[in-house]
Amino acid sequence: MPGGQLSHYVPLFKQARVAVLGDLMLDRYVWGRATRISQEAPVPVVAVQRQSAVPGGAANVARNLRTLGATVDVFGVVGDDLEGQELLRRLAEAEADISRVEVDPSRPTTVKTRVLAGNQQVVRIDYEQTREIAPQLRRRLLSSLEKQLRSGAVQALILEDYAKGLFGRRFMRQVIALAQSYHVMVALDPHASNNFKANGLSLMTPNRAEAFALAKVPYQGGSGDPRSDRALLRAGQRLRQTWAPEHLLVTLGADGMALFSGDDSLPVHIPTKAKQVFDVSGAGDTVMATMVLAMLAGASLPEAAEIANHAAGVVVGLVGTAAIDADTLIASIDSPV
Repeated sequence: MPGGQLSHYVPLFKQARVAVLGDLMLDRYVWGRATRISQEAPVPVVAVQRQSAVPGGAANVARNLRTLGATVDVFGVVGDDLEGQELLRRLAEAEADISRVEVDPSRPTTVKTRVLAGNQQVVRIDYEQTREIAPQLRRRLLSSLEKQLRSGAVQALILEDYAKGLFGRRFMRQVIALAQSYHVMVALDPHASNNFKANGLSLMTPNRAEAFALAKVPYQGGSGDPRSDRALLRAGQRLRQTWAPEHLLVTLGADGMALFSGDDSLPVHIPTKAKQVFDVSGAGDTVMATMVLAMLAGASLPEAAEIANHAAGVVVGLVGTAAIDADTLIASIDSPV
């Protein structure tokens, strides 16, 4: 599809207002160089050169929505700690509305720390508490979300489930039903361990492994055209029967994406746009943000998936959890190569 026909949707992203409800995280990076192998254990010794931190998880979706121009309302939970303060500060700097984020003194803010030697990740260290959040916090989030949806300002609700305790089956179904009652589009990036089979979704965006796990189909790696991948077709068909999303977009890494929609028995294949892959951290967040904004801008489903594929192709070529801006996305779409 000619780039100009797709890139004209991107300036319309700034007209959208999207709510994001999900597991908020802080992604920390320790950058250095491997100087030698430790005498204590067969592991590299990394001489630290610098450190950085960016919003992760659902917060990275919010960040991508903002860099693409949309207005964003963030809903979720952080701990009463320095990491939570840093995460909220970084979201506020991105001009996301964080006024509805709840602070829970009983749990830490989820932090993922990645140690890199050059561009190579050496280890990831997770600080987290994955027990379910307290019922009163869920009630407050639901009340805040209802007030914002009632205002009529929000066009879409993105649910980001990283299995860190925010979502339970009942809570997710309550949230979806609430959005439906206000005729707001609902998109879910699911987690393989939370097979809630929650109906009422406009869009669902699992990766290949998540799709197989949620569909309870034995995992098989794929290569090439997903339309001839019998295991993937079976997983897609089962997900559409059990979760019943209007549209199912399965991200396939180097094989691009498979879009299941309507009554078509075979998915639309969108080949990858990535020229090089350094880091897939957060690529699914970028896909979700871009796909939803393109749909709100009036793009057809295949067009929206194509635009999201361009966005993913850009961020996987960067090291670390990355966000894409509108100008970079337009340049990728319009690039002849």
